[in-house]
Parts: sequence; C-alpha cells; structure tokens
Amino acid sequence: MEESQPKSNINFRTKFYYGFGSISFGIKNNGFSYFVLFVYSSVLGLPAWMAGLALNLVLIADAVTDPLVGYYSDRTRSRWGRRHPFMYAAALPVAITYYFLWTPPESLTDWQLFSYLLICAIIIRVFITFYEVPSVSLGPELTDNYVERTSLMSFRYFFGWFGGLTTYNLVWFWFGPNNVTQTYTDGRYNPEAWSEYGLVAAVLIFIGIIVTSAGTHRHIPDLIEPPERKNTGLLVVLTELKETLLANRSYMFLFVSGLLAALAGGIEAAFAVYFDSYFWGLNTDEMLTRGLCLYLSPIFAIILAPIFSDRFGKKNTVMSLWAFQIVFAALPFALRYCDLTYGTSLFPSNDSPYLLATLCIHVVINVTCGIIVFATLSSMLMDLVEDIQLQTGRREEGVLFSARSFADKAVSGFGLTFAGIILSLISFPESSVIREQLNGVVPDQVLADLALWYIPICIIAFGSALSLVSGYTLTRDEHEDNASNPDTKVWKGE
Repeated sequence: MEESQPKSNINFRTKFYYGFGSISFGIKNNGFSYFVLFVYSSVLGLPAWMAGLALNLVLIADAVTDPLVGYYSDRTRSRWGRRHPFMYAAALPVAITYYFLWTPPESLTDWQLFSYLLICAIIIRVFITFYEVPSVSLGPELTDNYVERTSLMSFRYFFGWFGGLTTYNLVWFWFGPNNVTQTYTDGRYNPEAWSEYGLVAAVLIFIGIIVTSAGTHRHIPDLIEPPERKNTGLLVVLTELKETLLANRSYMFLFVSGLLAALAGGIEAAFAVYFDSYFWGLNTDEMLTRGLCLYLSPIFAIILAPIFSDRFGKKNTVMSLWAFQIVFAALPFALRYCDLTYGTSLFPSNDSPYLLATLCIHVVINVTCGIIVFATLSSMLMDLVEDIQLQTGRREEGVLFSARSFADKAVSGFGLTFAGIILSLISFPESSVIREQLNGVVPDQVLADLALWYIPICIIAFGSALSLVSGYTLTRDEHEDNASNPDTKVWKGE
C-alpha cells in the first residue's frame, strides 16, 4: 500500500473547513443539552421523567451505531475515501429530523409524544454520528504536528461553540415581542417559537455538514487507504474493537476521565435554563446579552490553546487550567448559596445593577478555560492514534473517537435523567405553578437546595475526571518519534 503524507503544518483554509462543520454538532448538542428536556416537559407538557427516559433510551441505538460507524469509517474503501461517504450521507436526515423534533403534531397523548421524541432523537443521534465521528477522525491524518493538532481542534471547538451560541442566542431573540401572545406572556412557552427555532437550526446544520464535507474533499487522495478486507465477521469486528480500545493505558485514562466529565456536563447543561431563569432571575434580554458576550470565549481559546500546548505541554495545560476552572465555575453558586442560607452579601443580588456584568465576566473566563481544556484533551487523543497504531498495526481514528463519543453521550444522557431526579427530590415547582401561583418566583429554600446538590456533584465529578488525566503518559518527544516512524504512514495490520 502507498504511504500517506500528512502535513506537519497546515494552512488556515484546511483548519477552517475541518472546524466549520462542528457548527452542526454544536447546534445539535446545544439543543439536546439545554432545551429538549425543558421544551418537552415545560412547554409541551410531557412529564419530565418520560422526557428523560426517552433521551436515555436513545443510548441503545448509540451503543450499536457509534462503534460500528467508527469501525467501518476506518475500513471503508471508495473513490471518496473512508470518511466522506458517511459525512455526505448524514446531511439531509439530520437536518430534516431536527426540524420535526421541535414541531410535534398537536393533541398527542403523553405516550404518543414520548414515542415521537424517542424516534426523532434516535434518527438525529444516529445520523449525527455518521457525520461527527468520520469528520473528527480526519484530524490526525491532516497533520501529525504536536502543536498544530491543538490548533486544529481549537478550530473545531471554535465553530462548535459558535454554532451552539448562535442558536442559543436566537432562542432568546425569538422569544421577544413577536412570540408573546395573550396565551403566552412569556415567549419561552410558545410552541410556535420553538418550531421556528427548529427550522433555522436545521438549515444551519445542513450547511455545516455540507461545507466541511466538500471543503475537505480535496484531501482524500492524501489520506491513508485501508487494505481490502478478507474477513469481516462479527467476531473479527468485536475482537479488533476490544484490542484497539484496550491497547493503550493512556487512552483508558482519557476515556474514563471523559465519562466523569460528561456526567457532570450533562447535569450542568440540564440545570442551565433553571439557574438562568430562577436562580439568577435573568429575563430573555439579559440571557441574550450574556450569550452575546460568550462569543469572546472561543476567540480567546483558538488563540491561546496552541500557545499553551507549545509552551507548557498539553498535559500540564489541562491539569493546571482545569483545576482553576472547576473551582472558578462553582464560585458564584457557592456564594449565592451562602446568601440564601445565611443571609450574607457575598454576591450581587438579583436586583443589583452589577449582577449581569459579573455573570458575563465569569462565564467568558469559565468557558474560555473549558474550551482550551477540552480542545487540548482532544488533541492528546489525536496523539495516541500513532501510538496505538504501532501496537496494533491498524490506523483506527474512527474507533478511538467513536468510543469516546458514545461514552460521553451515555453518561451525559444519564446526567439529564439525574438532573430530573434532583428536581423531583427538592420539589422544584412545575412551570405552570411558578407562573400562576408563585408569580414567577421560586422559593429561596428550593433554590438553595438546588445549589446544594449541584455544587458538590460537579466539583467531585469534574475533579475526579481531572485526576485521571495524570495517568496520560505520552510525551511530546515520544509523539514526535511516533509521527516520524514510517510504520504510522500506512495501515499494516490485517
């Protein structure tokens, strides 16, 4: 087989096209993480436990499709290479189904609405996997340079956050005067507004997938081609999956670290709307203001992440910055808990003119650190591709990224369910009760209980994830030795 020749230094155009499609994943992820549970339970009236159950049952489909897409995208032989056939195939199914997710038929029973959510979610998650896993797996082949890989992943996170933020901000823009009616004095509870959001988001998802697929198409001749398969039975598939995933100790540490981080992230995302609406008492204009400020974070991160990786090394960057971010992220909630419980004045009150500015500064710093950390972690995973290839003889970026992707989705989905359980345990009132009986104000004790659950869970889960990164042992010198080894330029094992 011919050897591929990955470039050590890649140009802006390549980074742009590689990263741009992450807009699609960011929009989908943002919708599932922040809005699906809220919309189906608070807007459409589906009991929260049923919505959470539907989102977790999707994991059965993920458990099958994620590793198989990764496995076969590593081994597909076609004139469009091994990744692009999957990427092109994903565009229409994801976009169309994402629109219908937010536009369910009227007058459905609870179980009919549950089934509708489940079917839409399965289709979306399966086909976004068809795009995301092969797409991200292109990265290690585009460059083998230690710092450029961090830069490449920074572009991916930049556009992922850009896509997520744009649709997040559009939500609050949409829920302005145009969607306030006699029936819905708060546009967030107007189902028609969510349908409009779904249409715009679906169009953007389609554009993102097509742009990255077409923009990276020219690299196909330079990428590694797998050998022809002689034996593709289920036993072979399972054996190779097991061998690849268990071949490297550093990969296992990153894998388990990702599980814990995704669990905490799922809880964090599920509570975001509740904290914004009731804990901080933000209106839609204030949420939009804070959301617009967040555009600064991926800009800072795309600049700083490769600088930190080059100067301090990837592992040191993650260990130091993540430790700071975990404590810094929890600080406002801890201070407000003290205010609610002990009557202190450690954080601006909800009627303070300084609250919004404080929250904006906090979230920009917090998210900047988070993007740098997770872009660097993904770059560290890229560096393990050659290390594992030298052990197995197979070039399997798809398997490595799909396993981590499934793990992230699995426990983040559990995080959504766990968040619903916590809301039930603290007797968090339903939205109709808050609007009609409590005048939009949740009792201080309920808010304090919410913070009391949220703070330690996130600190312990994220802190445990951070501690596992210490088990990553691949150094920069070792990676550069691996990258210069001719055995990593061609698929040898079969």
